[in-house]
Amino acid sequence: MPDLLLVGAGHSHLHLIAHARALTTAGYRVRVLAPRFFDYSGLASATAAGSVPADAGRIDVRALAQRHDVELVEDTLSGLDLRGRCATTTGGSRLAYDVVSLNIGSVAAAPGMEVGDGVLRVKPLSDLAALAARLAATPDAGLSVVGGGSTGIELAAHLSVRAGVGTVRLLESGPEIGAGLPPRARRRLVRLLDRRGVEVCVDAPVRSVGARQVGLDDGRTLGHDIALLATGLAAPRLVSEVGIGDVDGIPVTASLQHVDEPDTYAVGDCAHFTPQPLPRIGVHGVRQGSVLLASLLARAAGQPLPTYTPQGRALAVLDLGDGVGLAVRGRLWWYGGAALRLKRWIDRRWLARYR
Repeated sequence: MPDLLLVGAGHSHLHLIAHARALTTAGYRVRVLAPRFFDYSGLASATAAGSVPADAGRIDVRALAQRHDVELVEDTLSGLDLRGRCATTTGGSRLAYDVVSLNIGSVAAAPGMEVGDGVLRVKPLSDLAALAARLAATPDAGLSVVGGGSTGIELAAHLSVRAGVGTVRLLESGPEIGAGLPPRARRRLVRLLDRRGVEVCVDAPVRSVGARQVGLDDGRTLGHDIALLATGLAAPRLVSEVGIGDVDGIPVTASLQHVDEPDTYAVGDCAHFTPQPLPRIGVHGVRQGSVLLASLLARAAGQPLPTYTPQGRALAVLDLGDGVGLAVRGRLWWYGGAALRLKRWIDRRWLARYR
């Protein structure tokens, strides 16, 4: 039986674990190398800010693997020998494989920015999870959120209505927050944040961010108690260290295989989809799961491999705390409680598949 090693338990690999019977029937021996728990990014801002319980978006990967008779190695990847087809874990184990797939997420990147100790990053989510404890230990904390994209806006909005939080500042290097959103939706967000007392600083490129202050390119320094880095996302450093990609990710073709190594697959945020640029959003990781499964089954049967075709538009819903959200699809958008209820329904339905 060919050994199939799934590294990481992201959206796509959770789908494969849940359909492991089809893979074993096709002849694979399936193993997963991942931590025990997976935290769902769709609820990350709400859980980090304390708006919902800390385990609201948590999936027990061990329980899921046991339910589907899949061997789980509770560890993380530290090295990958593509020629010898062997993965090394942080704990020192060596796992041989015939086919490997990587679904190891992304990290908050800060190119050209000096980031000091004590700064929390929105990804990996294990870092963001420390926010609740920091807030509990720092009454009336002043916070700086660096990055005015969707995640930064969500965090600033949530924190602005959390009891015990002092001031919230949102810093964006460009001329506006929420770049890519419809103009009227951006203006609606600005009014909301202003009403909640969030200090929004645009045209404010950050040179350095530390545990106690942010340094701007124009020489100003702004103080805070807690800093959150919500800038753009990049592939984990491990991708470059093991020589299978770079900061942009693991380069894959439309069939989700490494451009030079057909026995290596990559999906989700850690992948660099070479046919066209893809934003690092969860919808691609979710949709790539079914294509990855079909590809592995076709491979075992000696059939042509399917390809991933990204959808043109995807629904995105920002959770803004205090019972409201902003839903956007293309140029259409709506704000209010119904948008957040829709998001919660989508989140619960997805999580229920793996619980």
